[in-house]
Amino acid sequence: MSADVPLPADIRHEGSSSVLSALLTAITPPIDAAARALESKYPNLSWLPENRHREIIAAAAVCSAIPMWLCCRSVSKKWRRKSGRGEKDADSASCRTSASSDALATEPTLLRRHSRTISVTTDHFTYPAVRVFYRSHPKADVLPPKLPLIVFVHGLGGQIQQFQYLLDYFIHISHVLAIDLPGCGGSEFAPKVWSAYTTQSLCEVIYKVVEEFREENQQVILVGHSMGCALSATLITKGGLMESIAAGFVAISPKAILTEKEAKQAASISSLPEFMFDLFRMLDRRGGTKSKSVSRFVGKNAPESVKRLQLRFNEGSRTPVWLRMVNGIQLPTREQWTSIRAPILLLGAIEDKVTTMWDLDEIHSWFDPSKNPLRPASSSIISSSTSSDDGSELSSGPPTTSIKKCIVPGAGHALIYEAHQVVCGLIGEFLSKHVDEILSLGWQLSYLKEDKWMLKNLKKWESIQAVSPRIIGRIKDPKTGLKVEKATPFRAMKTLRQNDQNGHNPIDFSQNYGDVGHVIDISHEQPPYDPETFGSDIVYHKYATVSKIPPTKNEVRGFITLIDSILSSNPSNPSSPTTHQTHNLIAVHCHYGFNRTGFLLCCYMIERLGFSVPEAIAAFKEARPPGIRHPHFVSEMFERYCVGLLRAPTF
Repeated sequence: MSADVPLPADIRHEGSSSVLSALLTAITPPIDAAARALESKYPNLSWLPENRHREIIAAAAVCSAIPMWLCCRSVSKKWRRKSGRGEKDADSASCRTSASSDALATEPTLLRRHSRTISVTTDHFTYPAVRVFYRSHPKADVLPPKLPLIVFVHGLGGQIQQFQYLLDYFIHISHVLAIDLPGCGGSEFAPKVWSAYTTQSLCEVIYKVVEEFREENQQVILVGHSMGCALSATLITKGGLMESIAAGFVAISPKAILTEKEAKQAASISSLPEFMFDLFRMLDRRGGTKSKSVSRFVGKNAPESVKRLQLRFNEGSRTPVWLRMVNGIQLPTREQWTSIRAPILLLGAIEDKVTTMWDLDEIHSWFDPSKNPLRPASSSIISSSTSSDDGSELSSGPPTTSIKKCIVPGAGHALIYEAHQVVCGLIGEFLSKHVDEILSLGWQLSYLKEDKWMLKNLKKWESIQAVSPRIIGRIKDPKTGLKVEKATPFRAMKTLRQNDQNGHNPIDFSQNYGDVGHVIDISHEQPPYDPETFGSDIVYHKYATVSKIPPTKNEVRGFITLIDSILSSNPSNPSSPTTHQTHNLIAVHCHYGFNRTGFLLCCYMIERLGFSVPEAIAAFKEARPPGIRHPHFVSEMFERYCVGLLRAPTF
């Protein structure tokens, strides 16, 4: 298949409403059945052209659909007027659907507060209203220059809001920019000419927006989802508009190639009349969150909240925009992929039915030195970017880059909001290890660390809960499936001070908490109290960890071993909710008692007490609000205990 055939990157992605496979499933069987019935009942229809029965039935079906569509449209108009929502004509100046307006109204505060609409003029078109989200790093002035600009590019028919969880995570790490492509989300559908929605045209829009917000000499990291991967790869490949400024590329659910069958299907679907496409979208959404239009994009065990979100995105996709993008999209070729000189992370999901694991494996194999005689095994050199002379030919030779592949279990095409904790952890790990260590939130927090006992931090320490109640959670019983209460042997607390006047010192602590028999200090420094003053009833343990950084796997193993040894020496069962014997519990603290303390306690609860990650986090949060504060600690935990996460070798 020639590279210049205008075909979609993810042809089954309706922009989140209708998909080609659903259309064919709906159309083909009835037409074939009707044609066979016609031939059987009237075998001597000599006046019909030979073998044209099917075409006649198809034409009749289309003609019958027209009055049905007009009727549905009339009812929809009356309902809108009656409900006060008004009617927005698809050909009006704004061309914004009511579903899109509803989506904007229900967006998180972060998106509304930092979004605006701008006019974008490229060499060929003017797009009068493109919605963008931009937020600079709040502490960029006191961090080493220059933090890169992380740019999020959504897929076919998608919108910025699909990245809401990733945006909320990465605004704490770097400058963040996200774009609603023309006609998508909060962007206006204008201009309406088909050529304004080709791959090249959309790439020009992205480039112009990036240049509007990018500082001088600032590099860019592109994060694309589905069709957004095709646009991003086209932008940063050799000779692309953003080749020289690309520092990294995260491709989430990318499409590798189109089969011949998919190519033919694409040509057919892009030529459908809009009203007919709308009709099939409506049929595809029958059943709401239980419809095929939703199940196609999420995992089989997706929670209802994710399904509702997917349905809303489906309803917010505009048919004329989707058809134009389908008609004008070109996938990047193998040569274009392998000519990218920035580190690449390929992310996919095991249950993705739109862009399958095969697509990820295929793209990853293009970089495999053992499968490419032109690519020596020593070619995996990490590099931010490598510029090239304009007009040079693409080569399949070794790139100066690294490429990683990870596949997330229990999620589908919607993994950016279905498994966002794991996705954030994987992307964060990739950026800090393969792009720049400054993109680690732990590194930044350590760099900005202040004296823990300066006045403002002392006030903060004094204002928080001293000691939590015993941590008791609710876990799912594997036999009954019901939630049951599960006690732990832990209290969480902030570090003590030797002469604290409010009672949080070793002497008062020993008197006030008679159920505690062990104190584990996981801070890195010498404690600001004398452990000897606990008295003989409390045993002090020092297990040092570094602040601002999630404890390593080895540190977690050591902590679990320490807890096991303490509990094995205790004749009673501290995990029993009815156990109230003195000196039975274990109190754990770092400095404030939230992040490292919460992380290690949750790890023990997961590995030894049967808690799931969400159950452990919830139990700790209930006992010691607001729970684990740093998002990179939470993401690290979800990633570390993600059963079935697949990682491939790094090339």
